[in-house]
Amino acid sequence: MDGNSAVYEETLEAPAWLRWVLLAALVLIISTIGVRIGAGTVRGDGIAAWIAALVSGAAFLFAYFNLLTLQIGVANGELTFAYGVVRHRVAIDQIESIEVDGYRWGRYGGWGYSRGSLGRRAWSMPGVSAGVVVVLHESGKRREYFVSSLAPLKLEGAIRAGMVVREAEESSE
Repeated sequence: MDGNSAVYEETLEAPAWLRWVLLAALVLIISTIGVRIGAGTVRGDGIAAWIAALVSGAAFLFAYFNLLTLQIGVANGELTFAYGVVRHRVAIDQIESIEVDGYRWGRYGGWGYSRGSLGRRAWSMPGVSAGVVVVLHESGKRREYFVSSLAPLKLEGAIRAGMVVREAEESSE
């Protein structure tokens, strides 16, 4: 780590009930197709049904392994948040404001990675009631990101520390 970056890392795991729901859905899909094939209610040799089961199963497994852990980091002038391979980076010097707030489901349109109206986006975890709201201009538009955190004050502090480092660098140039 160099002297120019604040460092913060946090990992949020999805609640156990959500993991069980996804696994139950996977079992239900595959068993329903298998029962239909075994009962002879699927026409032909049932290859299309098995393909549908495999595609659905692959989608649920992708969600299970990639979308049930939210990783948050502040380092090297960036705020990063990711669900598995789905990742977003925000340059700290683009941030206009930041505050700790409670999660409002209706404002952002749901849990997980969700998009609300007026450029609002959330990277939230069910069962985590607080986080930080970061406002910035990105791609020529005003964006508001809510990022869940079990330690929102620490996350806010790390981002603010990164903002101070950037301001100090700019003033010394």
